[in-house]
Amino acid sequence: MQRLLIFMIVFITGCHQSSDVLYEAKDFKLQGKGVLLTTRFNSFEEFKTVLSTKGGFVSAHWDGTAASEEAIKKATKATIRCIPYAAKEEEGKCVISGNTSAKRVLFARAY
Repeated sequence: MQRLLIFMIVFITGCHQSSDVLYEAKDFKLQGKGVLLTTRFNSFEEFKTVLSTKGGFVSAHWDGTAASEEAIKKATKATIRCIPYAAKEEEGKCVISGNTSAKRVLFARAY
């Protein structure tokens, strides 16, 4: 996946120093300067706080109903961005309704 991403960056930008870009990205991450783009939560209060302060993607349980999705959207302006196909099954409770959920989905706001 990393190689594909680097290839796409090199192809789009015309940058031929792809190995330099990779090393700079790894150094950036290793120095603790990287930003964690996905945060996992089980509580709706934490979910709202992270969306309003940090942003990025929020991984949370969702019960699969349109009503819960709409309630989350109304309360936070976040929508489901991805229902991971290959995500491991993980029992939990929907962050908004408390109903059972088999796995997490990714929420985010549009900016």
